[in-house]
Amino acid sequence: MGSDSLCHAYETSSHHRFGIVASSQWSLPAEQCRIAWRGSGDQEADLRTGFADQKATGEIIFSPGVEAEKPEYWKRYKACQEAFKKLSAFKGKAVPFLVEHLDDDRQSIDFRNHYMGTSVGNACHWKLYDLIQDRPDDYSSYGYSRKGRDGQMHTKPYWEGSPFGESRDIKLWLEQNAQLSYPQKQIKCLTWLLEKEKAIGACDAESYFENILPLEIRILERRLEAGHKVEPELNQQRQALKDKVPGSVPPELLPAPSKP
Repeated sequence: MGSDSLCHAYETSSHHRFGIVASSQWSLPAEQCRIAWRGSGDQEADLRTGFADQKATGEIIFSPGVEAEKPEYWKRYKACQEAFKKLSAFKGKAVPFLVEHLDDDRQSIDFRNHYMGTSVGNACHWKLYDLIQDRPDDYSSYGYSRKGRDGQMHTKPYWEGSPFGESRDIKLWLEQNAQLSYPQKQIKCLTWLLEKEKAIGACDAESYFENILPLEIRILERRLEAGHKVEPELNQQRQALKDKVPGSVPPELLPAPSKP
């Protein structure tokens, strides 16, 4: 369940580039987004923002489908979308910068369903949320609850809790886990979610292939990225998800067999 988070856009005097207030410390090629630490006062003065030329008002920022009759509005809105897509390419390198801008109250656009915050800080919060939790796109489906192995409906773990603790304070969690590498942070969050999903179990094989196996695969992918030798197991799990053979589901995650 990827996020549709969005950030604000800016442009320099010589090139159109989309992102958040920048300097040259981290940079991609000129045709791509440039995201970095806040620059000097002189450099800040050279940046002309898209929606971020004002403080967030909390009012709804309509999508271009509603405001299509205003070309300039559409252009600014789409620039925000493009900025956030390109920001994703930084992955772990973007984390310190995003944390720095969590309190940025400049205007952005609506970036997540069911949440009304429209500041740049809100955008940074949800981008951190997505980067660190790292949920695979084929995990879970839309909805607040799902049926477990006991036949009852259960609130999905990511609605009921958070790997960041009761306060859901991402900044504090990152400070407490500063010793972990970026993949290790992702594994920690994914493991929290996987344990919650396994506790609910699966009402049938399809539920396992949707709510549990994708998380197991993503954890193996991040372990491989972190240097662990898990490629054979990862390939096996990927094939299991592709084939979706009911008999491959661990029986302890399914409902108990009916008594004769």
